[in-house]
Amino acid sequence: MYLKNSKAITVLISFICFFAICAGLFAYAHHIGSPVLESGRLEWISRVIYGPNVRREIARLKHAKELSPEVFPITALCYHEVRPDRADDFLNVNPEILRRHIREFREAGFTFIDVDDLRQYEAGTAQPPEKAVLLSFDDGYADNYKYAYPVLREEKVTGTFFVVSSMVGKDNRMTAGQLKEMQANGMKIGSHTVNHEVLTKKSAEQIDYELRVSREQLETMLGKPVYALAYPTGYVNSTVQSIAEKYYDMAFIASVIPDAKQTRYTLQRYGVFNWNEHIESIFRNR
Repeated sequence: MYLKNSKAITVLISFICFFAICAGLFAYAHHIGSPVLESGRLEWISRVIYGPNVRREIARLKHAKELSPEVFPITALCYHEVRPDRADDFLNVNPEILRRHIREFREAGFTFIDVDDLRQYEAGTAQPPEKAVLLSFDDGYADNYKYAYPVLREEKVTGTFFVVSSMVGKDNRMTAGQLKEMQANGMKIGSHTVNHEVLTKKSAEQIDYELRVSREQLETMLGKPVYALAYPTGYVNSTVQSIAEKYYDMAFIASVIPDAKQTRYTLQRYGVFNWNEHIESIFRNR
Protein backbone atom coordinates (compact mmCIF):
# COMPACT_ATOMS: atom_id res chain seq x y z
CA MET A 1 0.00 0.00 0.00
CA TYR A 2 2.80 2.34 0.92
CA LEU A 3 4.55 1.58 -2.39
CA LYS A 4 1.42 2.37 -4.40
CA ASN A 5 0.93 5.61 -2.50
CA SER A 6 4.58 6.54 -3.11
CA LYS A 7 4.19 6.00 -6.83
CA ALA A 8 1.01 8.05 -6.90
CA ILE A 9 2.69 10.87 -4.99
CA THR A 10 5.67 10.76 -7.36
CA VAL A 11 3.39 11.02 -10.39
CA LEU A 12 1.44 13.87 -8.79
CA ILE A 13 4.63 15.78 -7.97
CA SER A 14 5.87 15.27 -11.54
CA PHE A 15 2.66 16.75 -12.96
CA ILE A 16 2.81 19.68 -10.55
CA CYS A 17 6.43 20.38 -11.53
CA PHE A 18 5.59 20.18 -15.23
CA PHE A 19 2.76 22.69 -14.99
CA ALA A 20 4.82 24.93 -12.72
CA ILE A 21 7.56 25.04 -15.36
CA CYS A 22 4.96 25.76 -18.05
CA ALA A 23 3.50 28.59 -15.97
CA GLY A 24 6.94 30.01 -15.23
CA LEU A 25 8.00 29.95 -18.87
CA PHE A 26 4.68 31.45 -19.91
CA ALA A 27 5.03 34.27 -17.38
CA TYR A 28 8.64 34.91 -18.37
CA ALA A 29 7.74 35.02 -22.03
CA HIS A 30 5.03 37.61 -21.36
CA HIS A 31 7.55 39.60 -19.35
CA ILE A 32 10.05 39.71 -22.24
CA GLY A 33 7.35 40.24 -24.85
CA SER A 34 7.54 36.99 -26.80
CA PRO A 35 5.18 37.24 -29.81
CA VAL A 36 4.83 33.47 -29.86
CA LEU A 37 3.53 33.13 -26.34
CA GLU A 38 1.42 36.27 -26.53
CA SER A 39 -0.60 34.33 -29.10
CA GLY A 40 -1.24 31.72 -26.39
CA ARG A 41 0.34 28.63 -27.95
CA LEU A 42 0.74 26.28 -24.96
CA GLU A 43 1.54 23.40 -27.31
CA TRP A 44 4.67 25.31 -28.35
CA ILE A 45 5.67 25.74 -24.69
CA SER A 46 5.58 21.99 -24.09
CA ARG A 47 7.82 21.41 -27.11
CA VAL A 48 10.33 23.95 -25.81
CA ILE A 49 10.39 22.34 -22.36
CA TYR A 50 11.39 19.03 -23.88
CA GLY A 51 13.82 20.66 -26.30
CA PRO A 52 17.53 21.08 -25.49
CA ASN A 53 19.18 23.99 -23.69
CA VAL A 54 16.11 26.00 -22.68
CA ARG A 55 18.03 27.84 -19.99
CA ARG A 56 20.63 28.81 -22.59
CA GLU A 57 17.90 30.27 -24.81
CA ILE A 58 16.56 32.37 -21.92
CA ALA A 59 20.10 33.54 -21.11
CA ARG A 60 20.54 34.68 -24.70
CA LEU A 61 17.44 36.84 -24.45
CA LYS A 62 18.69 38.37 -21.20
CA HIS A 63 21.99 39.25 -22.90
CA ALA A 64 20.16 40.84 -25.82
CA LYS A 65 17.86 42.90 -23.60
CA GLU A 66 20.85 44.38 -21.76
CA LEU A 67 22.03 46.02 -24.99
CA SER A 68 20.80 49.06 -26.92
CA PRO A 69 17.04 49.82 -26.73
CA GLU A 70 16.97 50.61 -30.47
CA VAL A 71 14.16 48.68 -32.18
CA PHE A 72 14.88 47.07 -35.54
CA PRO A 73 12.01 44.65 -36.27
CA ILE A 74 12.53 41.56 -38.44
CA THR A 75 11.17 38.03 -38.67
CA ALA A 76 13.93 35.56 -39.49
CA LEU A 77 14.54 31.82 -39.41
CA CYS A 78 17.82 30.03 -38.79
CA TYR A 79 18.51 26.57 -40.22
CA HIS A 80 21.66 24.47 -39.94
CA GLU A 81 21.81 21.11 -41.71
CA VAL A 82 19.29 20.48 -44.50
CA ARG A 83 19.19 16.91 -45.82
CA PRO A 84 16.69 14.09 -46.38
CA ASP A 85 18.39 11.58 -44.07
CA ARG A 86 19.69 11.84 -40.48
CA ALA A 87 16.24 12.40 -39.01
CA ASP A 88 17.72 11.76 -35.54
CA ASP A 89 20.09 14.75 -35.80
CA PHE A 90 18.42 17.67 -34.02
CA LEU A 91 20.26 20.19 -36.24
CA ASN A 92 18.83 18.64 -39.39
CA VAL A 93 15.69 19.71 -41.26
CA ASN A 94 14.40 17.76 -44.26
CA PRO A 95 14.57 19.73 -47.55
CA GLU A 96 10.84 19.18 -48.08
CA ILE A 97 10.16 20.74 -44.67
CA LEU A 98 12.13 23.79 -45.83
CA ARG A 99 10.06 23.88 -49.01
CA ARG A 100 6.87 23.62 -46.99
CA HIS A 101 7.96 26.49 -44.74
CA ILE A 102 8.55 28.68 -47.79
CA ARG A 103 5.16 27.88 -49.29
CA GLU A 104 3.32 28.35 -45.99
CA PHE A 105 4.87 31.78 -45.46
CA ARG A 106 4.07 32.77 -49.03
CA GLU A 107 0.46 31.61 -48.67
CA ALA A 108 0.24 33.61 -45.43
CA GLY A 109 1.18 36.80 -47.29
CA PHE A 110 4.84 37.09 -46.28
CA THR A 111 7.48 38.63 -48.55
CA PHE A 112 10.93 37.02 -48.52
CA ILE A 113 13.80 39.44 -47.92
CA ASP A 114 17.57 39.16 -47.50
CA VAL A 115 20.38 41.10 -45.84
CA ASP A 116 20.69 43.45 -48.83
CA ASP A 117 17.07 44.44 -48.28
CA LEU A 118 17.75 45.02 -44.58
CA ARG A 119 20.57 47.43 -45.42
CA GLN A 120 18.20 49.42 -47.60
CA TYR A 121 15.50 49.51 -44.92
CA GLU A 122 18.02 50.67 -42.32
CA ALA A 123 19.38 53.35 -44.68
CA GLY A 124 15.87 54.55 -45.48
CA THR A 125 16.25 53.91 -49.21
CA ALA A 126 13.46 51.32 -49.29
CA GLN A 127 10.34 50.55 -47.28
CA PRO A 128 10.03 47.14 -45.64
CA PRO A 129 6.95 45.07 -46.52
CA GLU A 130 4.30 44.72 -43.85
CA LYS A 131 4.98 40.99 -43.43
CA ALA A 132 8.58 40.04 -44.19
CA VAL A 133 10.64 36.94 -43.45
CA LEU A 134 14.34 36.21 -43.90
CA LEU A 135 15.80 32.70 -44.28
CA SER A 136 19.33 32.05 -43.03
CA PHE A 137 21.59 29.02 -42.69
CA ASP A 138 24.47 28.70 -40.22
CA ASP A 139 27.84 26.90 -40.29
CA GLY A 140 28.24 26.39 -44.06
CA TYR A 141 27.40 22.68 -44.23
CA ALA A 142 27.89 20.99 -47.62
CA ASP A 143 24.28 19.81 -47.56
CA ASN A 144 23.20 23.46 -47.76
CA TYR A 145 24.59 23.53 -51.30
CA LYS A 146 23.28 20.08 -52.24
CA TYR A 147 19.76 20.34 -50.78
CA ALA A 148 18.83 23.81 -49.45
CA TYR A 149 20.20 25.83 -52.37
CA PRO A 150 18.18 23.94 -55.04
CA VAL A 151 14.98 24.36 -53.01
CA LEU A 152 15.60 28.10 -52.67
CA ARG A 153 16.22 28.47 -56.41
CA GLU A 154 13.16 26.43 -57.33
CA GLU A 155 11.02 28.52 -54.98
CA LYS A 156 12.68 31.78 -56.15
CA VAL A 157 13.78 32.74 -52.64
CA THR A 158 17.11 34.24 -51.55
CA GLY A 159 18.86 32.74 -48.54
CA THR A 160 21.69 34.09 -46.39
CA PHE A 161 24.45 31.62 -45.51
CA PHE A 162 26.66 32.37 -42.50
CA VAL A 163 29.99 30.62 -43.03
CA VAL A 164 32.84 29.71 -40.65
CA SER A 165 35.73 31.00 -42.76
CA SER A 166 38.42 28.55 -41.57
CA MET A 167 36.14 25.59 -42.35
CA VAL A 168 35.42 26.39 -46.00
CA GLY A 169 36.15 23.27 -48.05
CA LYS A 170 36.79 21.12 -44.95
CA ASP A 171 34.88 18.60 -42.85
CA ASN A 172 31.75 18.35 -44.98
CA ARG A 173 31.49 22.13 -45.45
CA MET A 174 30.84 24.06 -48.64
CA THR A 175 33.77 24.91 -50.89
CA ALA A 176 34.76 28.38 -52.07
CA GLY A 177 33.58 27.43 -55.57
CA GLN A 178 30.15 26.43 -54.29
CA LEU A 179 29.83 29.65 -52.30
CA LYS A 180 30.78 31.70 -55.37
CA GLU A 181 28.20 29.88 -57.49
CA MET A 182 25.49 30.49 -54.90
CA GLN A 183 26.49 34.14 -54.58
CA ALA A 184 26.38 34.55 -58.38
CA ASN A 185 22.81 33.25 -58.29
CA GLY A 186 21.58 35.71 -55.68
CA MET A 187 22.39 34.00 -52.40
CA LYS A 188 24.03 36.12 -49.70
CA ILE A 189 27.12 35.08 -47.74
CA GLY A 190 27.83 36.31 -44.22
CA SER A 191 30.40 35.68 -41.51
CA HIS A 192 30.07 33.11 -38.73
CA THR A 193 33.58 34.01 -37.44
CA VAL A 194 36.89 32.28 -38.15
CA ASN A 195 36.63 29.30 -35.78
CA HIS A 196 33.06 29.27 -34.43
CA GLU A 197 34.17 30.30 -30.94
CA VAL A 198 31.79 31.39 -28.17
CA LEU A 199 32.71 35.06 -28.33
CA THR A 200 31.49 36.02 -24.85
CA LYS A 201 34.19 33.74 -23.40
CA LYS A 202 37.02 35.41 -25.34
CA SER A 203 39.16 38.48 -24.75
CA ALA A 204 38.56 41.66 -26.73
CA GLU A 205 41.66 40.88 -28.83
CA GLN A 206 40.39 37.38 -29.64
CA ILE A 207 36.94 38.69 -30.50
CA ASP A 208 38.47 41.29 -32.80
CA TYR A 209 40.47 38.58 -34.57
CA GLU A 210 37.46 36.29 -35.05
CA LEU A 211 35.30 39.06 -36.50
CA ARG A 212 37.86 40.98 -38.53
CA VAL A 213 39.77 38.07 -40.06
CA SER A 214 36.64 36.13 -40.96
CA ARG A 215 35.36 39.08 -42.96
CA GLU A 216 38.73 39.55 -44.65
CA GLN A 217 39.02 35.85 -45.54
CA LEU A 218 35.52 35.67 -46.99
CA GLU A 219 35.90 38.89 -48.97
CA THR A 220 39.18 37.65 -50.46
CA MET A 221 37.59 34.29 -51.24
CA LEU A 222 34.37 35.65 -52.77
CA GLY A 223 35.44 39.00 -54.21
CA LYS A 224 32.51 40.87 -52.64
CA PRO A 225 31.95 42.81 -49.40
CA VAL A 226 30.76 40.83 -46.37
CA TYR A 227 28.72 43.00 -44.03
CA ALA A 228 26.47 40.60 -42.09
CA LEU A 229 27.49 38.51 -39.08
CA ALA A 230 25.88 35.68 -37.11
CA TYR A 231 27.27 35.17 -33.60
CA PRO A 232 28.26 31.51 -33.00
CA THR A 233 25.82 29.86 -30.55
CA GLY A 234 23.99 33.19 -30.40
CA TYR A 235 25.79 34.61 -27.37
CA VAL A 236 26.53 38.34 -27.41
CA ASN A 237 27.34 41.00 -24.82
CA SER A 238 28.25 44.68 -24.99
CA THR A 239 31.93 43.97 -25.73
CA VAL A 240 31.13 41.58 -28.57
CA GLN A 241 28.56 43.98 -30.00
CA SER A 242 30.88 47.00 -29.89
CA ILE A 243 33.54 45.09 -31.85
CA ALA A 244 30.97 43.74 -34.30
CA GLU A 245 29.93 47.33 -35.02
CA LYS A 246 33.49 48.06 -36.26
CA TYR A 247 33.34 45.46 -39.03
CA TYR A 248 29.71 44.72 -39.89
CA ASP A 249 26.49 46.55 -40.70
CA MET A 250 24.30 44.05 -38.84
CA ALA A 251 24.56 40.94 -36.69
CA PHE A 252 22.20 38.08 -35.87
CA ILE A 253 21.59 35.79 -32.94
CA ALA A 254 19.47 32.62 -32.97
CA SER A 255 17.00 31.47 -30.35
CA VAL A 256 14.08 29.09 -29.95
CA ILE A 257 12.31 31.85 -27.99
CA PRO A 258 11.93 34.87 -30.30
CA ASP A 259 11.81 38.30 -28.68
CA ALA A 260 9.97 41.23 -30.26
CA LYS A 261 12.64 43.74 -29.16
CA GLN A 262 15.92 43.69 -31.04
CA THR A 263 18.69 45.94 -32.31
CA ARG A 264 20.63 46.06 -35.56
CA TYR A 265 23.37 44.02 -33.85
CA THR A 266 21.05 41.59 -32.04
CA LEU A 267 18.70 40.69 -34.88
CA GLN A 268 16.78 37.67 -33.68
CA ARG A 269 16.21 34.51 -35.64
CA TYR A 270 13.98 31.61 -34.74
CA GLY A 271 16.19 28.50 -34.62
CA VAL A 272 14.59 25.68 -36.62
CA PHE A 273 15.50 22.14 -35.54
CA ASN A 274 14.03 18.69 -36.10
CA TRP A 275 12.01 18.91 -32.86
CA ASN A 276 10.37 22.29 -33.57
CA GLU A 277 10.22 22.35 -37.37
CA HIS A 278 6.44 22.88 -37.48
CA ILE A 279 6.76 26.63 -37.03
CA GLU A 280 4.56 28.11 -39.75
CA SER A 281 1.69 28.88 -37.38
CA ILE A 282 4.01 30.66 -34.94
CA PHE A 283 4.76 33.42 -37.44
CA ARG A 284 1.44 33.41 -39.27
CA ASN A 285 -0.10 35.89 -36.82
CA ARG A 286 2.90 38.17 -36.33
